[in-house]
Amino acid sequence: MLQQSGIDPTQMTQQNFRKYFDDNNSKKPSNGADINKSNTEDVKKNENKTLDHDSTQKDNIKAEAYNPEQTYGANVFQNTATYNVGELSTPPLDYPIGVGDHIIVALWGGGEYQEDYIVAKDGSIFPAGLGKIMVQGLKFEAARALIYSRFKSVVPASTNVEITLGEPRSINVNVGGEVANPGPVTISAFSNAFNVIGLAGGITQFGNLREIQIKRNGRVIDRLDVYKYLTSGDIGSHIYLQNNDFVLVTFYEKKVFATGQFKRPMYYQLKKEEGLKDLIRYSGGFTPDAFTSDVKVIRTEKESQVIKDVNATAILNITNQDFALSDGDIVKADLIRPGITNKVELKGEVAYPGNYELRKGDHLFDVINRAGGITKNTYLQRAFVFRGSTGDSTSIKSDRLEIDLTDINKDRFSLANPNNILLEPNDIIQLFASNEFLDEEYVEISGEVRKPGKVRRYGGMTLQDLLYLSGGLKSSAEFGRLEISSIVDMDSAKQGLKPTRTVIQSYAVLSNLALDSVASHIMLKPYDQVFVRKNPTFQFQENVQLLGLFKYPGQYSKLNKNERLSSYVNRAGGVRENADLSGAILFRNKTDLFRESIINNGRSDSSLIGMREPVSIDLEKALRSPNSKNDVVLQENDVIYLPEINPFVRVQGKVQSPLKITFDSDHKKLLYYIDKAGGFGIRPWRKRIYVTYANGKSKRTTNIFFIHFYPKVDHGSVITVPERPQGTDVGNVVVQGITATIPIIIGGFIFKYIK
Repeated sequence: MLQQSGIDPTQMTQQNFRKYFDDNNSKKPSNGADINKSNTEDVKKNENKTLDHDSTQKDNIKAEAYNPEQTYGANVFQNTATYNVGELSTPPLDYPIGVGDHIIVALWGGGEYQEDYIVAKDGSIFPAGLGKIMVQGLKFEAARALIYSRFKSVVPASTNVEITLGEPRSINVNVGGEVANPGPVTISAFSNAFNVIGLAGGITQFGNLREIQIKRNGRVIDRLDVYKYLTSGDIGSHIYLQNNDFVLVTFYEKKVFATGQFKRPMYYQLKKEEGLKDLIRYSGGFTPDAFTSDVKVIRTEKESQVIKDVNATAILNITNQDFALSDGDIVKADLIRPGITNKVELKGEVAYPGNYELRKGDHLFDVINRAGGITKNTYLQRAFVFRGSTGDSTSIKSDRLEIDLTDINKDRFSLANPNNILLEPNDIIQLFASNEFLDEEYVEISGEVRKPGKVRRYGGMTLQDLLYLSGGLKSSAEFGRLEISSIVDMDSAKQGLKPTRTVIQSYAVLSNLALDSVASHIMLKPYDQVFVRKNPTFQFQENVQLLGLFKYPGQYSKLNKNERLSSYVNRAGGVRENADLSGAILFRNKTDLFRESIINNGRSDSSLIGMREPVSIDLEKALRSPNSKNDVVLQENDVIYLPEINPFVRVQGKVQSPLKITFDSDHKKLLYYIDKAGGFGIRPWRKRIYVTYANGKSKRTTNIFFIHFYPKVDHGSVITVPERPQGTDVGNVVVQGITATIPIIIGGFIFKYIK
């Protein structure tokens, strides 16, 4: 080969690589063009066009693949249509090289060069200095080895040689039968039958997924089964398509619908000989909670529907047993009935209450011991076992068995004890606690303590103990105002012998908020209520927030409880020049402290809801007349917002063109701005037009007979023209009546004058 080429490897330089290795089979690309780019641009355009109009494309393929109304396996073609196999980075080694394939040879190391060789019609590539290299019909692996040896023999020894397959050739394949768009399809030679069907729009609802035929020269050379591919990865004989091959999709043999407790409920295509066992395999089997002993098969026979019961459990466990399915069958697997059938429930005073497995021969004491046994607080004289009605102890059908547990520790393993009864499924065992039959004693503290509420009383509990348990006194507690409300003759009250009496005693609190020596030894009785009063002179800071175009916005503490709006504004340095005084708004916390709610609910405290509501104020008048009715007293957490002057007027509602209009101080009449919005629209309710100003206040139209007096407009206003309701109102009737009467009066006057 060295003698044939006439090339001396020792004389090879990077500069003369192009001279010897340029492709003589094709024209060179223009300067700046990509040498790896395919020369078959028309084929690419055709492929892209096919993809753009592919009717199988979906926004959410994965979600629809598991839709029961779809056929299992049909989405395979949706995925293959979007995958351009011509862009594979590593071509298959068994790919047969043919005319039009692009083979890329890259050299580096001893010199750097890359060329894209196109296989010519004679089946060769033609490097300028090496002569023709025949590659047609060779598998890519063999062609790569041949080309490598030819180049390696002429380049310097330090040169690396890499051969890859660039743009594969394009072929025309016909697709027919039950596909969305039958006809010829131009594809890459890498493509398989699935790609072809995908580019043809996928199969129709009657297309056969189980036998896709590939024909060449009128003879079937391969049959593809989509289900075989999905379950085992077998795509057939891996035959590469050639020009004028034919891919045929026939009608399916039978299709059944699997519904209910299948792992993948949807439609499935089955071959003629396949039955229920194959359907279960294709659907992934049953879910764990499926009732497989009685699977329903709904079938159409003689123009009517019939139902058949099939034991799928037996079919799956017996090798040679199956149930034949017909086209159109609906196979339904129901959900098993919920509920555990081998349990007993243990409630109440045991170490670990809950549900326990009922084993064969289990007695009452066995399950109690398995649950950790009884506790020191268990009431042994009586326990209940509720039986029947599936373990529902509240059911009137349940039987109640009374049990004495006094001897459980002595006879825990004895079956002779009549109380150690044999248990049945779904029995409920109820044990009681001794303290359930005693009233829980507590004391309660409220007022100026850190943790008010009820505290469980124990023996020897003192008032000092309760104060410690409640977190101690607050700084706002009143000195000398601690009261205890006690029930006397409590035992008598408990026995119902006579009414209880309440006694209230007051105790002093020292200035350091500690109890005096006498009160610190007060013993608390059951149900005592302790009240710690608040010091009326104690008060935390109360803040008001000023936002917007004040000179110094921010939070300001109240100087006194009656401080007014103007005082806060003065403390904030006044307002800025572009501030809109008429648009100032007060935001105040909502409360439910209203007379009605207090009377109805019996409440005497102010409970903040926590939401602010806007309150309309007149800041301009408040600043002009301090201490007037407009100069309101602010409360804690009030927020004053002062906006910038809004130079626009917004017109909305039934006008020709709702829009914002720049406010003109020379024009404050409403109709001026209605006219700027194109006039009234259809069915405007003129007597109900209203204007909402920047501070949230609104003014309505005043009407005297048929004359409308519209409110004035200011900057930041919103003009609303509502729609007049259907039907003619009284005003329109009167106007129409007067309009109809005028011609009659004029006619009568003329007639009288002529006469």
